[in-house]
Amino acid sequence: MDEIRALFSEGKKAFQQHQYEHAQKIFLKLIQKKPYFADVYNMLGVISHNSGQFTDATSFFEKALKINPRYTEALLNLAVLYNDLGEYKKARTLYEKVQEKSREHKGSKMDPFIRAKLANRHAEVGDIYEGIGFYKEAIEEYRKALHLGPTFLDIRCKLAVCLREMGKHKESIEEFKKVLKENSKYHYAGVQLGVTLYAAGKTKDAVTQWKKTLKAEPKHEGAKMYLRLAEGAA
Repeated sequence: MDEIRALFSEGKKAFQQHQYEHAQKIFLKLIQKKPYFADVYNMLGVISHNSGQFTDATSFFEKALKINPRYTEALLNLAVLYNDLGEYKKARTLYEKVQEKSREHKGSKMDPFIRAKLANRHAEVGDIYEGIGFYKEAIEEYRKALHLGPTFLDIRCKLAVCLREMGKHKESIEEFKKVLKENSKYHYAGVQLGVTLYAAGKTKDAVTQWKKTLKAEPKHEGAKMYLRLAEGAA
């Protein structure tokens, strides 16, 4: 039993540190000794999914759910996998099952863990769209993410950047200001707000914003660079 606990602890630590290859080796060894760890099968599923081994991932998630049919994270992870495979009907069935499970315990409110997981998935899709310049589609995904996780400031910053790239400067400025209202020390948002102001032709306001960032974080290279640019242009 001590050996099993040690293997589990080592594997989970490696998984949490994103050392997936090492974690996979540990978990495969572990399930040979004691094959009824639902969370081990779930983590193996995540590892396989991330490496593109979809058949293995499906098998691992299904084994986790066979052990614990009400395992929320495994249900959600399998739903995401089905969605990636284009099995939208299966994915929707599982999403509904997760939400039904949540309602059993908390009325009509979705479990916070599920909300966060879904928000991050929408954000990941948004990142893909943003990376290939499909800003409209990225904005839609980021808005879906923020509907589920309105306090996720990094996602709000991504939304603001895409709005700027679409020429929607006023909306972009509003989003960056929301971020800074929640966390005035989020200097990335401060610098990017300056960029948006500059792009909108509000050079003085942009300079003021960058100077404000530098006052709070004197070594911020981004703020220094943009400030030199603006002063050079002037």
